[in-house]
Amino acid sequence: MNKNSAPIVSDLVLLGGGHANIQVLKMMAMNPIGGLRITLISDQTHSPYSGMIPGYLAGFYAYEDCHFDLRRLCEELGLRFIKAKIIGIDPQRKKIQLENRAEIGYDCASINVGIEPKSIEKFSQESVLKIIPLKPISQFIAHWDQLISDLKDYKGSDFLPLAVVGAGAAGVEISIILKLLINQNKWNANVSLIHRHDYLVSEKDHQARKQLLKTLKKLAIKVYKNTDVLEVQENALVLKDDKGLIRNEIFYRALIATQASAPLWFKNSKLPVNQEGFVKVTEKLLVENEKALFAAGDCIHFSPLPLKKAGVYAVRQGMILEHNIRAFFTRKSTLKTFHPKKNVLSLITIGDRKALVHQDSICILRWLSPSLLWTVKDWIDRRFMSRFQAKTFSIKPLHFNKVMPVPKSTLVPEDWQDNTCGGCGSKLAASTLIQSLNKLTIPQDDFVLLGVKEAEDCALTQVSEHTLCLQTIDQFRSFISDPYLLGQIATQHALSDVYAMGGVAKTAQVGLTLCAANGKIHREDIFQVMSGVLDILTKSAASLVGGHTGEGSELSIAIAVQGEVAPKQVLRKQLTQPGNQLILTKPIGTGVIFAANMLAQANGKLVDEALSSMLQSNKIAMEIIRAFDISGCTDITGFGLLGHAFEMLGKNSDNALGIKIDYKTIPLFDGVSELFEKGYFASIAGNNYETLSSVLGAEVNNQNFPALFDPQTSGGLLFSVSSVQTKDCLKALYKKGVKACVIGEVIDKNQIIIF
Repeated sequence: MNKNSAPIVSDLVLLGGGHANIQVLKMMAMNPIGGLRITLISDQTHSPYSGMIPGYLAGFYAYEDCHFDLRRLCEELGLRFIKAKIIGIDPQRKKIQLENRAEIGYDCASINVGIEPKSIEKFSQESVLKIIPLKPISQFIAHWDQLISDLKDYKGSDFLPLAVVGAGAAGVEISIILKLLINQNKWNANVSLIHRHDYLVSEKDHQARKQLLKTLKKLAIKVYKNTDVLEVQENALVLKDDKGLIRNEIFYRALIATQASAPLWFKNSKLPVNQEGFVKVTEKLLVENEKALFAAGDCIHFSPLPLKKAGVYAVRQGMILEHNIRAFFTRKSTLKTFHPKKNVLSLITIGDRKALVHQDSICILRWLSPSLLWTVKDWIDRRFMSRFQAKTFSIKPLHFNKVMPVPKSTLVPEDWQDNTCGGCGSKLAASTLIQSLNKLTIPQDDFVLLGVKEAEDCALTQVSEHTLCLQTIDQFRSFISDPYLLGQIATQHALSDVYAMGGVAKTAQVGLTLCAANGKIHREDIFQVMSGVLDILTKSAASLVGGHTGEGSELSIAIAVQGEVAPKQVLRKQLTQPGNQLILTKPIGTGVIFAANMLAQANGKLVDEALSSMLQSNKIAMEIIRAFDISGCTDITGFGLLGHAFEMLGKNSDNALGIKIDYKTIPLFDGVSELFEKGYFASIAGNNYETLSSVLGAEVNNQNFPALFDPQTSGGLLFSVSSVQTKDCLKALYKKGVKACVIGEVIDKNQIIIF
């Protein structure tokens, strides 16, 4: 979320989380330009640092050690992060096209996206699953992990033949690491290195070539030099050697480390590209013939002097890129020229924490031993990564981002807890709401079947003999920096109340409060949020019929939904039968995840998992459970699991029923327990407990059972079903992708039991 209080007047958009853009991100945030909003777009939450990936594959680094957590870094710096796949750019209109979502505008943009290996011209469809491209690295890692798992599980007596195609630095390094792991773990597999040249990595560095050949021979890696791969068949590579002889070599998996190719959207966007499709840039790192579009890293063709595809260039381009982007906006300095060094230093892994220097010129590091070289490389890499990793706390700190001076005197109690959360975590406590409403005299109306006092998920009014009208409204402040995603989740959340009562959504109205900005920015933000809203409404067959906009201190959204339901299909919160099983359809933990995320303390993957769940519609679950004997249905939102379960008990006028919940069976998102243990919680979580504390045992509190009180945004359904139908109900839900589970049961005592 944008933490800059200045009005927004211009947009900088960084396309891709490559080594150059990541530096621009950090430097621009540490020395901000007033009124400039910075957005990073990437199709991956964690962007790999190429220099440490070989060490990760060899098992020397953890995943987080060698990946930039882009979402978390942006949150710490107060910048926007949008997870989306880039499919095109229109420099004339200054618009970026994204897959399956609205395009995004920019005033200045910087391209630093990944590359792909040059594909082999002929391959069979059956062979696709056996090919593992080394680029993009993020996809390669997933394939690598699966390959390692397959090698571990293989029990056959025959050796599995593995081929690495391409003998650049990456191909040589991968073949060495793979064979080291095979030897260390005694897996039944061998490795071949296939390349079309007479040399490894570079034809100029004879000393390095000699050492690499020695290493490959020692590890028993078979080398096919001067050999082309003509075709990839289902179980074989068709090879052609320098004498023109063609033969087949059987393989189990082929790791492709051939020459790089550019993303197709460069050419499709009619950007200036070279023969290989890489975008052409000037010495200022400006895309040729463009004044507001920069590019850096492996994806460019540096027109003044063609460069090798090496991460070190992207790292060195970072400072120049940041200066030139800053100059673009401030107009206070001239653009700088990027002067690349002619020779690039490369350190190649050749053993267990051993490295080899590879450079086309004399280098002092050649005199260091392989072990010492690895130590130097490790120090350089860790030092670089430390600049871009959000600070991690073992426990929740008391204060964050104190930027205003502390008053000399104050009326605010020392233990005051600000409501800093967004989404349903920003709701007021149920007790506050109830006490306020109880003071009001609300006239009765025969037209209103269920109103404020009944506290159902929706108001219910009579439309006709066969149709009832459902009405609901939801409002909360933004909890995520992506406005399109906010629109999607807010809409899904609002529609959920209609689904929880068994209805069908028909229309919606939206209220938006936007941050201070100029007209251009307001138009862009409205377009982004409302595109997300319309995406969900369209999928739900509901219509947008109106709304309202205003300006305030932060982005917030309100959505009013109207739906319909047949009288006999109304689902209410009331429980009816002891012995019924309580079923929950989504995991718990969105409240604490986004509370931690606002403090840059949640892993990006954890946030992605929560967002994916929040985007899932409860309509699917509702349509399935209609076929069963259901009672006590509601959706889990701001008052938490136990707060909404307690509402279900309150509907029983004779107070004859209660609930028993097995806390261990409550599904949690990965990492939520650790956040609770560190002391993170949503702003309303304590109030949720206080509201229920009088009806709970002393041992049941928000410290011992925090998941019970965690507020959910776009949470799942909670309902009860007869015990004889539970198995079939769960089976039907699973069949449609709803991972529901039993968390307790209805009991014939008026009490809440947690165990």
